[in-house]
Amino acid sequence: MNKLVKRLLAGLGGLLIFWALGMISANELAKSSVLMATALPGIAGLCLVVPGLRRRPQWFSAVTLAIIGLFFLDAALKGFLRDYFGLRPNPLLVLQALFNTNPGESSEFLRHNWRDVAQALGVLLLMCGLLWRVERHLAGVEARRSTPAWRARGIVAIGSLLAIFIGLHFNPTMAKENPLLFWPIRYLDYRSQMVQAERMEEDLARNMAQTSDWQVRYAGAQRNTLVWVIGESINRANMSLYGYERNTTPMLEAMRKELIVFRDVVSSEPATMASLMKMLTPADLDDPQAWSRQPDVLMLAREAGFRIIWLSNQAPNDGWLGLVARRADQQVFINKGAGRGENNFDGNLLPGLETALADPAPRKLIVVHLLGAHPTYDMRYPDDYARFDGVRDAVTEKLEKDARSPWIRQLRNEYDNAIAYHDVVLANMLRLTMRAAPGDNASLLFSSDHAQEVGHTRNHAGQSVADASGYEIPMLLWTRSFTGKSAEDKAQLEYRPYQTDQMEHTVLGLLGVESVYYDGRRDILSQRFQAPAFHQVRRINGQPYQPRTQVYND
Repeated sequence: MNKLVKRLLAGLGGLLIFWALGMISANELAKSSVLMATALPGIAGLCLVVPGLRRRPQWFSAVTLAIIGLFFLDAALKGFLRDYFGLRPNPLLVLQALFNTNPGESSEFLRHNWRDVAQALGVLLLMCGLLWRVERHLAGVEARRSTPAWRARGIVAIGSLLAIFIGLHFNPTMAKENPLLFWPIRYLDYRSQMVQAERMEEDLARNMAQTSDWQVRYAGAQRNTLVWVIGESINRANMSLYGYERNTTPMLEAMRKELIVFRDVVSSEPATMASLMKMLTPADLDDPQAWSRQPDVLMLAREAGFRIIWLSNQAPNDGWLGLVARRADQQVFINKGAGRGENNFDGNLLPGLETALADPAPRKLIVVHLLGAHPTYDMRYPDDYARFDGVRDAVTEKLEKDARSPWIRQLRNEYDNAIAYHDVVLANMLRLTMRAAPGDNASLLFSSDHAQEVGHTRNHAGQSVADASGYEIPMLLWTRSFTGKSAEDKAQLEYRPYQTDQMEHTVLGLLGVESVYYDGRRDILSQRFQAPAFHQVRRINGQPYQPRTQVYND
């Protein structure tokens, strides 16, 4: 037992170091310690009590190193994901990001986050190196000593600990903390969710025969076009349209008088798939499974007689979103490479949008899904838009004052370059929509799926669950039906607070589609909109959201 106790202390000491570095939480430390305290003596102990294995001490060393090393690997991986996502890697949004990817995106992810990966890997290698030295020292000392015979109580202790280790796995919470089972269990969870999505598709297809229950009624103009532009990873704090110090959105600012610029909008989730699921369907924070029981926006629009065109610079057949996109009458995916890992610029969608706007259908819903400012930021714009590389300005000085690292400052510059290019793309989409069919009712609605933390609150660049900067997005609207309204009416709309899990109601309102699923109280443009109630229930990371001090250029 002395051999086992020494190695167990080495393993637990290593977990303490991971905890002290902030890579695992106190709760994770406690659970991992319990599992290690039963797994190490229970499994490695067999090498000391089974006669055939006792004569091979190298087996004992190998099993010991494998068990402790597995816990160290698990801690290092959790530490990296905790730093990147802002929470432990078991919520749905992290699973989607981990498993709903491809080699191109993985390569881009590593390119963007290689410093954080290198840091976690360095800690892991250092800890494993120390563990190997400790094991080598203990094995050398023990080889010079005679090994006493095992007493019955020692064998009973080994057997009892092994039985406890096995018994812990009947507790689902503890079973999921086993580093050998942590990811397989979560992958099975993810696969079950995908199967559920496929079943949803089948169930809704069967329900299409009961569309009369939806009570869809079209109450809009005879000719009506809505262009719904869905941005990617756009933080309004980085747009000069919202008061940012750098001139990142000059074209949108030149169109300011024609736009309704909503000042206080947040995404419901800080990740693409989870956010879009709530933007396109009846699902919201209070009822996240509503998407599996009720028709989405595209279904209702089609029932109301709209021709639906889906234009995208993202990967086709992208999990659940691919199922929704297939409901469109026409799909155009211009990104033929490896999804978000390609230098395929959003501006390449402009010809497709122009063609879609020229479609003779009297009612059209055109969904445009951008790559926006998705990491890696410097892949989102042509080289001649690298306007902020190497500049020294008020933004640079503030980042230095806040002790942001040099690479975070560089990533901020690249992110602002991406925002500047995004300004050009969105402004040109607005111009195309404004010029199309002057006699028709036409609108363009833009909002991002989520935002990005790029050194705003901490030394991090990417998605963030823990920071408000991961949720605070822009939302813009141009609509011909609002032309001529007073400045007071416009200001009243712009100050309404909103969260994007209510977005389908605003889209249905712009389309003029009424049904049992449309609620004017959740339509930001409706006279029935109930701002106070919905403002109070807005949540970020489970906590009530209060907007930070708003800066804005009128």
